[in-house]
Amino acid sequence: MRKMAAALVVCLLLCVGAVAGSLEDEIMKADRDFNKATQEKRAEGWLSYFALDDAAVPDPPTAGKQAITDRYTKTFADPDFKLTWDPIKAEVFPSGKVGYTTGKYVARFKNKDGKMMESKGRYITVWRKQEDGSWKIVTDTGGPDGPAQLAN
Repeated sequence: MRKMAAALVVCLLLCVGAVAGSLEDEIMKADRDFNKATQEKRAEGWLSYFALDDAAVPDPPTAGKQAITDRYTKTFADPDFKLTWDPIKAEVFPSGKVGYTTGKYVARFKNKDGKMMESKGRYITVWRKQEDGSWKIVTDTGGPDGPAQLAN
């Protein structure tokens, strides 16, 4: 009887771990797809992954659908600006409805002197599961690992 109970506990723990792992896989995939959509469609791709009605981002603080749309439409309108990233880790909270991804990014842009610059850093994106099962961003932020350098 004890062996059967122990086997049941192990099975339950493995099942819970598998569900948590699959949710983490979901938001890792969402983050990779977010990067791909941004590369292909720029502002349109970026904005398509935000829960725009209640999302907010820092630096400067920006909240709400119109403000976020205006901010990133302007950012991505610059043809010299390019942002790519790669998620490294994902975690989903026990509710299964909120999680985050972290990773590294590279931003390329021209400085005020017209020189192409590159800034490397790390980011964190907070995701919330939607009623349709998709994951949308509620906030996204990052910071450079150091000063921007001349791009190669």
